Amino acid sequence: ANYDLTYAGANLTIGTRAITVTADAQSKTYGDPDPELTYKITTGSLAFSDAFSGELTRDAGENIGTRAITQNTLALNANYVLSYVGANLTIGTRAITITADSKSKTYGNGDPALTYQITNGSLAFSDAFTGALTRDGGESVGNYAINQGTLALSANYDLTYAGANFTIGTRAITVTADAKNKTYGNADPSLTYQITNGSLAFSDAFTGALIRDVGESVGNYAINKGTLALSANYDLTYAGANLTIGTRAVTVTADAQSKTYGDPDPELTYKITAGSLA
Repeated sequence: ANYDLTYAGANLTIGTRAITVTADAQSKTYGDPDPELTYKITTGSLAFSDAFSGELTRDAGENIGTRAITQNTLALNANYVLSYVGANLTIGTRAITITADSKSKTYGNGDPALTYQITNGSLAFSDAFTGALTRDGGESVGNYAINQGTLALSANYDLTYAGANFTIGTRAITVTADAKNKTYGNADPSLTYQITNGSLAFSDAFTGALIRDVGESVGNYAINKGTLALSANYDLTYAGANLTIGTRAVTVTADAQSKTYGDPDPELTYKITAGSLA
């Protein structure tokens, strides 16, 4: 009570609270869903029970590459000065493996379609392959590599190709000798044959000729394959036949003879009047 107190007031000023958030770098494989876009407080701290509202976003696009992660609606109340440090979402290539299907054909036939299976990974969205497989050139019997050819996907994929073989097998063909005959003493007829199963491909032709068992007497002689052949592209089956040598017709006519009673007989002679000796 010994004082006369006079009071002059002033203000307590509460300033904004500085805080920095930094987006976490993210990555995904092309075609997969986006991971959650997260962030960390890298400077400052929240007060009381304050919390962020909103969320981050990223630049649009689904092809491989980097997309900026942006602040979007992420915010704090007016009591804060919010600084945002961005990062990137990286979209990487999508691994996929295709394996060619083994194929085969018979020599001389047309090629079947060259097909393949996805054996690892999968396509995203409505993506599809372009181009086609090819095979090493050649039409002879053997194995030919099936190659990737022009088969491709977009740059969003890391495409691995596993090859297979295209096998050309021998072409089955059967020839059957034509049965032949001749008269004893005559020259052999030409030994001929027919294709009785299968067919020749392209402009292929037989080489060599049939032969027959040796002999000129009446009887049957087997007609054999001899040197008749096709290339190694064929599986040649031979069915034989016989050359039959038949008897030779010949007619002799006795010559009329005469003598005088008591004389010796004349020589009895004859003439070949039909046919001939061989």
